[in-house]
Amino acid sequence: MQTNTINNIDSIDKKITEVANDNLDALEDTLNHLDEIDDVAFREIQDEGKEMLGDCSKDDFKKTMKLLINIHRKSCEEE
Repeated sequence: MQTNTINNIDSIDKKITEVANDNLDALEDTLNHLDEIDDVAFREIQDEGKEMLGDCSKDDFKKTMKLLINIHRKSCEEE
């Protein structure tokens, strides 16, 4: 009985990971066509990005923020 439960949990975990990866693939595809989406869809993607930042480890958050800081610095230099 216990093995069956473990197999069910593993199966559920695998499905959750599969769905999460599918969602990330769809988000990445949307980013590839960002200039074609409307403002509402863009705000939804921004919200998703904010949520993803909130889920980051401190180390990943630090890396992401450094990347954003560099992008903003470059943007300021170009203006």
